[in-house]
Amino acid sequence: MRRRHPDWLKVKIGGGERFVKMKALLRDSKLHTICEEAKCPNIAECFGAGTAVFLILGDVC
Repeated sequence: MRRRHPDWLKVKIGGGERFVKMKALLRDSKLHTICEEAKCPNIAECFGAGTAVFLILGDVC
């Protein structure tokens, strides 16, 4: 039988209006973020707060 994680351990990820706006802003500006390149698991939290770390000299991390 599979054990379930307690609710306090679960975090809802993705979505949110600020997350979507931040992603669109970065895409439209042709900026590549370390968050996206590294597939950071906290990207929704950072983008949702309006924070991003971006690459200055290209699109490869």
